[in-house]
Amino acid sequence: MVPKSFYDVRFGVSPGGARKDAHHICGSLDEAMAALDSELEESLNVWLLFEYGADLALDVYQRGERVRSIDLHPFVTIRVDGYPDITFRGPGKPTGYAVGADDPYKVKSVLEDGIFSGDFDDAIEVTVDWGGVVVPPLVGEIAKEGDYVMLGDGPLDDLDDLDDLDEDELEDELIERGYVEYGSHDFDA
Repeated sequence: MVPKSFYDVRFGVSPGGARKDAHHICGSLDEAMAALDSELEESLNVWLLFEYGADLALDVYQRGERVRSIDLHPFVTIRVDGYPDITFRGPGKPTGYAVGADDPYKVKSVLEDGIFSGDFDDAIEVTVDWGGVVVPPLVGEIAKEGDYVMLGDGPLDDLDDLDDLDEDELEDELIERGYVEYGSHDFDA
């Protein structure tokens, strides 16, 4: 089994009052962009980003090894009708939402409550400036539907001992060793 190249759109929060550990294993940047758009269509996820300090990154894996992790926060803008744009300096660091406000904490509280409750669903737009994100192209064999990949920075297993397994046995063994199937997963859902 040849280690594959792929993108992992990673969106999550550390365990606590909220739980999310979403990973979208993608073989193209277009697929990664669509996966993030899908995540940001849900008001709860927008709230996790704005209020809860959710991690949001595009991890680049070349031939099975993570070579780069790109923080996507600086490229995200949340627009709520009647409020200044919300931008980010990093996880848990929203900025801009209270420009010109007498009481920035009150503005933040109103936005938090409205986003969480869904009251702003018809008045909210989230954009990602993908043109500003420098993403290296994938090299080598690219992961596709049906493939399994290893997430994280650990060493890749020698999988030569799996050559004689049938398809079901191979799938079970890969999962047992911590591999994840191509596609979208939320491990805390």
